[in-house]
Amino acid sequence: MRIAIIGAGLNGLACAIMLKRFGLECTVFERGQGPRDSGTGIYVWPQAMQVLRFVLRTRDFLGRGQPIEFLDTHDKQGRLIHSQPVRPEGLGIPAPAMMFLRTELFRLLAASLEARDIRYGMGCERLEDLGDQVRITFGNGEVLDFDLVIGADGVSSTVRSFVDPGMVPYDTGLVASRGVVAFRSPLLHSDRCQIFTSTYSRVVTYPLNEATSLRYWFAAYQHRNQPLLDRAGLLELFAALPEELLRMIGATEEKEILTHKLKALTGEGHWFRGRVVLLGDSIHAMLPTLGYGLTLGLENGFMLAQALVGHCDNSLESALRRYELRAAQRSRDMLKVMRDMTDLYYFEREGEVSKARLSPIVQRFHHLAQSTVF
Repeated sequence: MRIAIIGAGLNGLACAIMLKRFGLECTVFERGQGPRDSGTGIYVWPQAMQVLRFVLRTRDFLGRGQPIEFLDTHDKQGRLIHSQPVRPEGLGIPAPAMMFLRTELFRLLAASLEARDIRYGMGCERLEDLGDQVRITFGNGEVLDFDLVIGADGVSSTVRSFVDPGMVPYDTGLVASRGVVAFRSPLLHSDRCQIFTSTYSRVVTYPLNEATSLRYWFAAYQHRNQPLLDRAGLLELFAALPEELLRMIGATEEKEILTHKLKALTGEGHWFRGRVVLLGDSIHAMLPTLGYGLTLGLENGFMLAQALVGHCDNSLESALRRYELRAAQRSRDMLKVMRDMTDLYYFEREGEVSKARLSPIVQRFHHLAQSTVF
């Protein structure tokens, strides 16, 4: 079976390795002219760490990230509101959560593929259903036929417009600025994500490398159709937060701060059409409220690989339908949890973020997290 994966992001690369581990050959096609190994930090929950352990075939990658054991929520004065263990007692989760530099994780995944497995400068422009095959027309004029096409081309997916043209991302009303900086403070700990709430906004920070004091942060707020804030604007917006957070943001070079409006999908609609199927942010792009986006993509990628190697019917459609049945509703439920938590953090009046309000949402999240593929 000839398989094409559209998009060489983290989900696309991981999916390609998973398929190869299960004995299926595939080629990844990327619109860009080179690896997508830029960006800031990426959080990986224990569920996805187990997928990566399978994908990378070694535990060595554990030394390339920073373990995270708690998610702590603070008020604007820095007082602790709620502490959530990443590995609740009694579940026996055999992996930590980890924070990675995106560049590091890209390189780890790309190193597990052959150079011929990824073709750059190959943007997918058009898909045609040929019945037992799919024809892809690329931006450089090349036309190739495949038995299966997997769309892992992100929130602005071209593949999604073929599978379900009515499914489009929505504007969440939020903006996120992200940065990585060497910074150390007694307020900021080496084993946890720390969330500092403010008025309709928050600052979140994770350790990336305790030895070098490298730290990832993102600041999110309502954009209200106003110009996006630069570093000075962020410092003004979050002036009421603890001084250490302001110094952290201020120590980040302006050119190193990535800022963009946040878009998301609901996961509703069709996940496949004929021999074309969606994966990752192309179908379930979510807000980074709990940093579960990549984890959900890796979980669903593993389900897709299982479906493809396990089906015994003559028709490939039964495998794709099984994947959709396993992945779609759980993903929609997870997206709903993220939306409810996002609403609490960003769209309710100050003071509503409390243990009483957070705990039921966190419980729903843990219930879904228990139903993972590992």
